[in-house]
Amino acid sequence: MSIRLFLEQSITRSYPFSSWWKNGIAVVICILFIPFSWLYSLVVFSRNTLYDLGWLKPKILPSQVISVGNITVGGTGKTPHVVYLAKFLDQKGFRVAVLTAGYRSKSNKQVVVVSDDTPVSVCGDEALMIYRQLTADQSQKSRNVPVLSCRNRYQSGLQAVHQFGSEVLIVDDGFQHRQLERMIDIVLIKSGNHLAPKLLPAGAFREPLSSLGRADIIIQSSPTKLDSTDNLDTNQPVFNSYYRATRLYPIHAPERQINIDEIKGARVFAFCGIGNPSGFSKLVQNLDPSNFSLMIFSDHHQYDMTDLQRIHQASVSFGADLIITTEKDQPKITTWNNQPNIYAVSVEPVIPEAFGLLVDTLLRKGIGETKASME
Repeated sequence: MSIRLFLEQSITRSYPFSSWWKNGIAVVICILFIPFSWLYSLVVFSRNTLYDLGWLKPKILPSQVISVGNITVGGTGKTPHVVYLAKFLDQKGFRVAVLTAGYRSKSNKQVVVVSDDTPVSVCGDEALMIYRQLTADQSQKSRNVPVLSCRNRYQSGLQAVHQFGSEVLIVDDGFQHRQLERMIDIVLIKSGNHLAPKLLPAGAFREPLSSLGRADIIIQSSPTKLDSTDNLDTNQPVFNSYYRATRLYPIHAPERQINIDEIKGARVFAFCGIGNPSGFSKLVQNLDPSNFSLMIFSDHHQYDMTDLQRIHQASVSFGADLIITTEKDQPKITTWNNQPNIYAVSVEPVIPEAFGLLVDTLLRKGIGETKASME
């Protein structure tokens, strides 16, 4: 396990990082962890320098690779943007596949092609979420976009090319995965997050802000349109995105759709185990519930019956009309039978059309150059 992954797991498993600031724990934690952040910074700098100088060589796949990643520990909305990009490129006629690391899955050392019957424990919550979002609309061609889960993205990329003929591979959370050569590096950063860039473990940054220099495109993501800002000083193209809720559905019947307006005026109790719970909170509150309460778990949390009892008791005490969670959490709670109806909310990014056009242009240019070099 890498140092970065160990630090990320330690933070996300111990307590929801974004909640630390509310009770003052973060101040003490940051002070105690500053020496370790210096050490971690040295490791990151050394590794990046070895790749920048060419002393470490990335592996090259026989396909065009687009990385969608970030420089912080979760919470920027990578996964919805991966889905958006996969749908967009699929509709443009590219043969697309999505590669995920299978974070916290039991089989992340083996390539798993995600299907309707794949358990979340086998492929990971993000892989299953991507697959379900890509296949939710039966009228879209994106049912043809395979999702492969494996820690070794080179291995899963080869399988995608050989098994599905994929010509474009979208690597989820790939910015730090420099073992793999890529054509386009897309990096997301939460709007305003660059104002306090503390490295792990004192903060949530995987890399310093200077690493954004490796990116081809930067996206500043915000939970709502009102939070969107444009204050990142960089030479790369920068796009602002925010999220909108698209549908509400029972966790046991994803094919059913509830009008999203059911949230308006209702007493809504929500729970989540994601990297940016405050973003989810803002998204739901923007739908105008009469009262709202949120129970927060750590990112990638594996729910058990004790959690269910806590959620049930809290929702009853709150007098909830609706109990909702995220689409990322939904696959991990479908075993909760005979319980009050729990609904999952789907979200999608709203991003300028120019973003997709730029990716399309860069991709076609790269494919053309590759073909020319082979002639």
